[in-house]
Amino acid sequence: MKPTKRHQTKDKENVAAPVAHSSESEHGSEEDSDGDHTDYERERLENIRRNQEIMRQLSLPQAAADLAATSSAFTPSSSRGADRKKRSAPTPGVKREKRVKNSELLPRRKSNRLANIDPEDPVAKNRQDKYIRELETLDHARRERRTGNLSLSDVSGHGDEAKFAKLMEEMATYVPDKARVKDVEDESDGEGDDDNKVKKEIKEEDDNDKDADKKVKKEEPDDNDTGIKRYFRPRRASTAADKDKGKTSHPAPDKKSKDKHTNKEPSLRKRVQALRIRGPWPTVKVCQGRVYCMAIHENKDKVLVCGGDIDGNLGFWDLDESQSDDYEPKYDEEPNIYSYKAHTRTLSSMQYSPTDPTKLFTTSYDGSVRYLDLIKQQFIESYVASPDVSDHLGSISLESSGHQLWFADNDGAVTLKDVRTPKDEMVYRKVLHEKKVGCVNVNPKFSNLIVTSSLDRTMKIWDVRTFGKYKDDEPIEELAEFPHGLSVTSAMWSPDGVSIASTSYDDNVRIFNNFDPALPDVKEIPEPVRIRHNNRSGRWVTMLRAVWSPQFNWFSIGNMNKSVDIYSRGTGDLMANLKDPRNLTTVPAVNAWHPNRVLIASGMANGKMVIWR
Repeated sequence: MKPTKRHQTKDKENVAAPVAHSSESEHGSEEDSDGDHTDYERERLENIRRNQEIMRQLSLPQAAADLAATSSAFTPSSSRGADRKKRSAPTPGVKREKRVKNSELLPRRKSNRLANIDPEDPVAKNRQDKYIRELETLDHARRERRTGNLSLSDVSGHGDEAKFAKLMEEMATYVPDKARVKDVEDESDGEGDDDNKVKKEIKEEDDNDKDADKKVKKEEPDDNDTGIKRYFRPRRASTAADKDKGKTSHPAPDKKSKDKHTNKEPSLRKRVQALRIRGPWPTVKVCQGRVYCMAIHENKDKVLVCGGDIDGNLGFWDLDESQSDDYEPKYDEEPNIYSYKAHTRTLSSMQYSPTDPTKLFTTSYDGSVRYLDLIKQQFIESYVASPDVSDHLGSISLESSGHQLWFADNDGAVTLKDVRTPKDEMVYRKVLHEKKVGCVNVNPKFSNLIVTSSLDRTMKIWDVRTFGKYKDDEPIEELAEFPHGLSVTSAMWSPDGVSIASTSYDDNVRIFNNFDPALPDVKEIPEPVRIRHNNRSGRWVTMLRAVWSPQFNWFSIGNMNKSVDIYSRGTGDLMANLKDPRNLTTVPAVNAWHPNRVLIASGMANGKMVIWR
């Protein structure tokens, strides 16, 4: 429909002025720049003006205005895209909060080169020295060892403290009544009375072993025999009468124990192959830093996994087995996780006492040995390294009685500590290797035998009864030495005390079988079973170690392909390879077996853990 003349006049009155003004300004600007335009551009602008006039006649002011804007937007190529590069102005009245970085807590680093400062300038040197001193002060304060006994509230990090205290009470009830009553009686009196009881108990052990000590006098000279006999019961040498009777006074390994699972092997193999990561929380972050060591409480009815990380944190995971795989956690529901920081540096090793599971012993690079007492609910300081020896305390191993504690350090030495004596006392410290001892392990059946592995590429077996005849600075002769291609990260006795599994950076896991302590020459051990295994964990993954199952003749070790390998002792066959690509996204380097169940817990570099059950 054609618009009437009256409508056209009215529309012209409303829009003529602004449109004409815009057109005039456009004409002026375009005419001023006609000299710069080509013939094609002048023709294009003329077409635009003609189209604008037609639109005004058709009462289409908005289209004319848009076309005018298009015309004015045509500028030389040097200014094209300027509008696209404009950023929208910030919303008025809304102030962005400044993010506080953790690095702001430390002194800021400044580059002398970028600031054009001569590094030899005294002012610059003083500034750099001051910066280094500030860093050292902060680092020292962060890593300074905590002293004395610590309550849970002193070192609490994460989790409900009251809930964890209740959990410890529940776990403490698992201890046999006799052990708990004896422990309470020993600690009911004053500190002086405790020392007297310990000395009395040690004296009773000496009296009981007096006859045995006399019979092995040739093996153990009295010279420099400082406190060794009272901690280990020497076994007399075999006699002709013993041989005639078909006996040896030194208990021989139980051959039946080697093969006691032979008939059950197929069913056990299926059982271990069926292990899976289950539950509503497949992976749980238990530690703040990289997991370095782990242990599981022996309670059959409740799974309590603990792990230590490189920052000294001790994390606990109380697994709720009542929740099925299909259980859907609530929005604010979390797994039962608790953490405490009793150590200030890497928590290197941990082990529950073999006779008292209410005590969890830990060693650390801060130079201390502690144990968590589930009954007292305290971290008790058991040993503190003296300033003249290495404070990097590593592998820990408790003798079967639970009273004697072995641990290694970076100076190639091992230390024997009686946990019933004051924290500044030890039985002795002996240097056994030229370099760092990565692992020390006591034979669970014959407490006079220990095995050590070292950075010097050797694994050695020792009879500690002979240590007393050597002076402090005199080299000690080992029972046997087994060289490896590269550093030996671990060497551990099997639960029956007749096999050793060693792990080395030469990409081999070795199994030394048929060890008989009654043999006159330990070096008669046959060649080990070798298993090719990638053990080069690198810098950011904890060293891989072969860990024995407390119940069966298997051991587990982490696999660099993000899985867990389980091997049989006799032939070194791979019994199972546990993997879960969906939930296991990094290397499960640290592993621990449940003492009374077919269950494995694995820890990773990101502080997370999984449980295979």
